[in-house]
Amino acid sequence: MFSLYGALTFIPLIVGVWIGYGYNVWIGIAFFLFLTLVSGVISSKMRVCSIPFDQREMSYSTMAIVKWYLARNVCFKA
Repeated sequence: MFSLYGALTFIPLIVGVWIGYGYNVWIGIAFFLFLTLVSGVISSKMRVCSIPFDQREMSYSTMAIVKWYLARNVCFKA
């Protein structure tokens, strides 16, 4: 759970800083913004895939979305 949350939250920042430091600051900012957008799309798809329709009107944090997703799609059902 924490690794998926960390990937959605921190990979855009880490990649943006790495590219900004290694190549160009503006390219790093562009990669950060693009990967933040991709992370939001992935989080939205996870939300739609896992949270029941009746409860989608509520606002959920990224950690709550990851918990729902893992509980519905990854955990084994008895």
